[in-house]
Amino acid sequence: MATTTSARRSVCSTRTRQILVRPACTTRRLRAMASSPPTTTASWTSLQEQASATLEGTRIKDQISLRSQGLGTPHVANKLRLQDASDESEIRLTLYRDHAGWCPYCQKVWALIEEKKIPCRIERINMRSYGPKPKWFTDKVPGGLLPVIELDGKVVTESLVIMQLLEQEFPGEPFGPYGPAMLPAPGDKKNLAAANALLKEERNLFGAWCSLVFRPSMPNLFNKKSQALGAFEAALTKMDESLASTPGPWFLGGEHPDIVDWQYVTHVERMNASVLYWKGVQIRGSGRWPHIDAWFDAFEERPSYMATKSDYYTHVMDIPPQYGPGYEDGGAEADKIRAAIDGKTSWTLEQVDASPDIEPYAASEVAKGPDAWRHEAAVSLTGNGEAVARFACRGMGEPGGGQYSAPLADPLAKPDLEWEEEVGSALRAISAALLDEGGPLAGREGAKAARELAIASREAGRAPGIVACLTYLRDRVGVPRDMSLPAANQLRATLNWYMELME
Repeated sequence: MATTTSARRSVCSTRTRQILVRPACTTRRLRAMASSPPTTTASWTSLQEQASATLEGTRIKDQISLRSQGLGTPHVANKLRLQDASDESEIRLTLYRDHAGWCPYCQKVWALIEEKKIPCRIERINMRSYGPKPKWFTDKVPGGLLPVIELDGKVVTESLVIMQLLEQEFPGEPFGPYGPAMLPAPGDKKNLAAANALLKEERNLFGAWCSLVFRPSMPNLFNKKSQALGAFEAALTKMDESLASTPGPWFLGGEHPDIVDWQYVTHVERMNASVLYWKGVQIRGSGRWPHIDAWFDAFEERPSYMATKSDYYTHVMDIPPQYGPGYEDGGAEADKIRAAIDGKTSWTLEQVDASPDIEPYAASEVAKGPDAWRHEAAVSLTGNGEAVARFACRGMGEPGGGQYSAPLADPLAKPDLEWEEEVGSALRAISAALLDEGGPLAGREGAKAARELAIASREAGRAPGIVACLTYLRDRVGVPRDMSLPAANQLRATLNWYMELME
């Protein structure tokens, strides 16, 4: 986990969403406006059964069953990975990673373990930016930093050290049975030297990114590129040239990513989001760095990476608490990009059925199609519907006592459960609309019922409170923690559609 400089954060403003909490006087007024709020009779159980019966729902249900046995594909919710171990008693390794999937250092270790198919237990721990760490963990790791592994009872920190140790203890082919080797052979002086040089270049790229995004830009009086942007683009070009110098998409050649690729990818993933959002500069898909594009395309073919990959919105929300505020460059085009990443112009039903230009979906996601994306969102929503409804009621509740640097994190917030029945009804109606073939735009029964309920809520004077709760939920849908990016966009857009019906 990256450390942040508290002094730097304290003197800088950051462009973030504010937690939406209605003052008590507003809440009382909204309560008084309707004594019998409209609800729907569809149950969470029946909706969950419908969601599980879809093709995507059946696939997810099968994976959940396998996951409970330590089997199945890589997934953010995995707690046990048996791989080739006959039972849990053979497992030597425990990984401690962040709960929400924000930490880039956790991500690279987590993905490498999956890539190598190392049997492993997984414990999820809060980052300081969004919640307290349990005492048993800080007793074990006094500094509380993530990631951590426990190997044969020994605690090890620092992601690059951990990745090197894992290759030594669990050697990959052709030196051992644990997936592909992540380090060059001990006698391969050429590739060892290349790997060390590339790891140094990664630190240069990281430093250039920090200087560009987390420091104020100097005034551009002559419409010239800033020194920080020039240095960052030069570092990207260096990376692109390094990728071009070997056969295939990976830094050291070969048929799989190795420790150098994993060291780079988690921060370059965050650069894609943050440089576009705060500086209006597109990396992936711009055509300027084609070998970086091909490198990401190759990563997205690997389940080990896709299980850990986040989206631009989640990243621009979670980066400031870890690194400090990002500084915006102005201009109409930059503002347009920010509005799209924030969802202000992009989370609409008309747009989310196609892969967005600004953040294209992976080929494996595109192949599933919009109905599968909606059904995935419905499975996630109906699988824990009552708890999600209570969580959303924080939008009309009171903030908690803890103070965390992530602006949307408030684990101690108190929901106003007077809204639970209505919010639950709204979410069940939204689930039914997601389960309609073609979604709400198709105008089938689920969408029709949702429309009728939304209009009834509006006419009963209950819309403002329900909108506050649904907005609270929408802004906290995270990738990969909650669902994939296409499913998240479907849910975000359907929530917006429902709220617009109440206007």
